[in-house]
Amino acid sequence: MRRTIIIGDIHGCAREFRQLLLKLEYKKGSDLIYLTGDAFTKGPDPVGVWRLICDTNATMVLGNHDEKLLHSLRLWAAGSNLPLKSPGQQQTLEALHPLAGSMIPWLEALPLRIDKSNFVLVHAGINPEKGISGTSREEFIAIRTWPPVVGINGPRWHDAYDSAGKLIVFGHDAPRGLVIKRRNDGSPYIIGLDTGCVYGGQLSAYVEEEDRVEYVDRQ
Repeated sequence: MRRTIIIGDIHGCAREFRQLLLKLEYKKGSDLIYLTGDAFTKGPDPVGVWRLICDTNATMVLGNHDEKLLHSLRLWAAGSNLPLKSPGQQQTLEALHPLAGSMIPWLEALPLRIDKSNFVLVHAGINPEKGISGTSREEFIAIRTWPPVVGINGPRWHDAYDSAGKLIVFGHDAPRGLVIKRRNDGSPYIIGLDTGCVYGGQLSAYVEEEDRVEYVDRQ
């Protein structure tokens, strides 16, 4: 049976990405891989992540770090000087620069959301008052709290989300970790998959047909 596998923020952790696929017994050409975004930056092996994305034909939504990476790759490819904030940022750009010709159009084409029959995939979340159709670009890629506050502490947007709505799967919120909220009948309506792999946590995946979460620890 074809499975739908949704994987949380990878952030350059190619080894854990590969191990998670093995643990899930991923079947190439059958299983569908979806990613919550923020796939490349911060971690040790962005090129390895790109190769696995290509090998699995994974589909991804745009994350806030993907948007920043796209901007930087465009400038880097044009020969512009970049105000790099850390050695890690330079290492990421140096590693991905040879792939810019294929990565830039791929990043440019990433959607803010993926609507499927049983779920909606976004990077950060949605506006819980205006719904999916009323959610702004910035909210899709960066929302955490609701009502919005400065910083990352406070009630989350999904605390105000109507459980009668479609299942929303998201990443982005490593400080909160794994989030699973279920209706009275046991069906999920919120799943958050950023479990902070790049920070020493886990890389997590949700298998939609099996209503199951799997993870691997950071190595």
